[in-house]
Amino acid sequence: MSAITFNNIANSSGITDETISFPKTWCLTQLIKGVLSPCYFGTRSYTPSRCANCGFNNKTVKLSKHGTKLSRITLSKTNNLPTYLFLKKQRFLCKGCKTTFIASTPMVKRNCFISKRVIQTLAAEGQFITSEKDIAFRQSVSTTTVNRALHQWSPQFKPNY
Repeated sequence: MSAITFNNIANSSGITDETISFPKTWCLTQLIKGVLSPCYFGTRSYTPSRCANCGFNNKTVKLSKHGTKLSRITLSKTNNLPTYLFLKKQRFLCKGCKTTFIASTPMVKRNCFISKRVIQTLAAEGQFITSEKDIAFRQSVSTTTVNRALHQWSPQFKPNY
């Protein structure tokens, strides 16, 4: 993929991870949860230096590619529409401990499907007098997600006496 195409994707979606490769049709509009939403498509693959489960490095124990897993990651809104990234993450098989693990991405926390940028937006909106339901509706997430984000960031908003 050319640098121009990657810059267009990074500028329009905020995806800056250079290990994600995008196909020729990297953006389509799809009906998700009853709303036509812009959807980006990409694949994340790399060669890990060590196993995420047992810690053996790649030179000691063989790590082999073991298929992919499709994740739908919620991104920040674009043109006031919910935006999603359909990311195929590479799975790896460790021959030492006979377990599998999935390629991680810095865009989201482990076992989470909402981008860190959306979580930061939830926390920023929590500074104002607004209900959690309103914040959840504006950001296209659940009220439980808003509640978790506000409690996660609440120590930073408490006044220091």
